[in-house]
Amino acid sequence: MYEFNGITMWSLQALAIDFAIIILLFLSLKYIKGWVSNLHANDEITERDNFAFGISFAAGLVALAIVLTGVSSGAFAESLQQEALQMFAYGVLAIVLIKLGHFFQDKVALRKVSLHNEIVKGNVTAAVIDFGHVVSVAIVIRSALLWVATDGWHGLPIVVAAFIIGSLVLLLVSQYRVQLFKRTNKNGDCLQQAIIDDNLAVGIRYAGYLIGSALAITAASGIAPYVADNINASLLYWALSAVVCLIAFIILHVVTIKIILSGCDISDEVNRQKNVGVATISAAISFAVGVTMATLLGA
Repeated sequence: MYEFNGITMWSLQALAIDFAIIILLFLSLKYIKGWVSNLHANDEITERDNFAFGISFAAGLVALAIVLTGVSSGAFAESLQQEALQMFAYGVLAIVLIKLGHFFQDKVALRKVSLHNEIVKGNVTAAVIDFGHVVSVAIVIRSALLWVATDGWHGLPIVVAAFIIGSLVLLLVSQYRVQLFKRTNKNGDCLQQAIIDDNLAVGIRYAGYLIGSALAITAASGIAPYVADNINASLLYWALSAVVCLIAFIILHVVTIKIILSGCDISDEVNRQKNVGVATISAAISFAVGVTMATLLGA
């Protein structure tokens, strides 16, 4: 069989099937988003020009793309039919896990505000936070997929278990930010009230921190050993490594932001003055610290 740099006609056919299924999954996400929101996606985007809904919909597309990079990595299946079935099944699982993780973050971490209702109203801050929730969940799912060194269907239960652990760690991040906002906000308002008030700076900073944390958690995939013969021990290693990586991220973030934004009262600038510039720098620092940890320590 003709081969060029490891690419054969068979692998090209497998890639074509994968791309076709990925496009199908992207298309299905549009209708799922409208069904879950009880809205028509096209009407919200083109007729009402609901910028917030557009951001929320874009978050789903980005999240699905992130997860599918974990699904499509590795060797192809033994047959084209099996490749198509595995890609589709893992893609559907990815959408389900994204939705579950998204729901978990919205209803548990920020239970005093309905992000969905705020997005329907056109609240951009709610949409940005929704973006942070969805993308951070997707990053954790991708990390779990890459960590589980089992091809085929055998790795599915382990991926789900690792996803649950990662979601719980993300919940710790969310609660940490909620409590930190309450303690540092001079006006005494809670984070949920800032969302309702459409404080975009707060949304950018929160979303950036959550995504940075998720990237840091992926470093656990390079630290925790995966032992196929002892799944329970592997999951314990994963959980402990994720918590350690999160603590390291918090410390490194505090040190880095204090150096870069020295002399700046970040909480006051973001919470009270609604300084989007400072919030964006803070989010960028969160991303930089997280992606550095993921690159240096991740699998």
